[in-house]
Amino acid sequence: MATDITTDRLRELAETRSANGKVLSVFINLDPREFATPPARATEISSVLDEASRTIRDLAGLTHEERKELQQDVERVRAGLTNGVDTEGARGLAVFASQPAGLYEVLKLPRPVDHKVVIADHPSVEPLARIGTGELWWLVLVDRKHARLLTGTVDGIVEAWRHEDDVTAKIDSAKTDQDGRSQSRYERGVEHEVDKHLKGIAAELGRRLHGVRIAGILVGGRRDVVSQFEERMPSDLKKCLKGRFDAEVWNSSADEVLKAAMPVLDELSARRDEELLEKVGSGLGTSRAVAGLTDVLTAVHERRVDTLIVQEGFTAKGTRCPQCGWMGQSAGGQCPADGTMTEVVDNIVEAAVGRAFGQDARVRYLAADEGHLERHGSIAALLRF
Repeated sequence: MATDITTDRLRELAETRSANGKVLSVFINLDPREFATPPARATEISSVLDEASRTIRDLAGLTHEERKELQQDVERVRAGLTNGVDTEGARGLAVFASQPAGLYEVLKLPRPVDHKVVIADHPSVEPLARIGTGELWWLVLVDRKHARLLTGTVDGIVEAWRHEDDVTAKIDSAKTDQDGRSQSRYERGVEHEVDKHLKGIAAELGRRLHGVRIAGILVGGRRDVVSQFEERMPSDLKKCLKGRFDAEVWNSSADEVLKAAMPVLDELSARRDEELLEKVGSGLGTSRAVAGLTDVLTAVHERRVDTLIVQEGFTAKGTRCPQCGWMGQSAGGQCPADGTMTEVVDNIVEAAVGRAFGQDARVRYLAADEGHLERHGSIAALLRF
């Protein structure tokens, strides 16, 4: 299944604000090991939405109008999930709704997610970041006659384009006298058409890349053809090239292609995490990195974060200024920036993740069992300045 979660979509959600009301965020676990049948999934969805209604009823600090709008949002979600949304293949759902913000969106998740109901001035994106920010990859398959482009994340890909070029048929149609043509000349003609085929693929991919942000490109196919193709890539395409993998080019399914590419993707991910931690270690004490929750929150508030790195499972209480957005670990009191009384936040890490996405920063979660970030207070950031 192709994931609906991409870094760009998380960023758009993180930037959504409701000035005159609240945003309802609902996360529903549909793990097929627990909810395998449609009735079981329907029952679970109804149960979580009932919990959302109770949360709205019991939550202190809401105005009468906010409570009314949120309950209407719950009923809109209930109607949509009951009648309109196909949950087949989804291992979880994330739903965001707010009438004042003009927001209603249902995302099918590629992994199970804990049940959660959040009511705030903005969508809650941190649970999505925890299951993967969905950096967009291009998997290109190529041989002497065919080409395919599959796009998506490590959780799922879809085919975006396929092309077939019967190079021998082109040669045959162009011949006037096959018997009078030498075999070697015929073969040279075929190679010329193959070259045109590969150049055409590279040009089409270069055109499709314009304005698209991707994590990288992996190319699959026979090694000699892949090498030929890579030589014909334009420079902007070639700089995105991250590796190769073996796969059947024309008839393999998207799942089979992703499975074939996963060892390379896993290796690239592990290497990237090591490089991130090395950069954090060498950048501490300079303007290039900070570690520990207090310093990271300061950097987020000052909009200096390039990459936020969080250890999976790390949470912490904190405070936030409702006026300027300052965040800290203090027990309360006045905002040091503008003197406004701060409000308590149960999970300030979640707030920081949302703010980071909204500032066009990248967010990377590292597995808790690896313990890479413990020496840095379980959270760190690479800085823009």
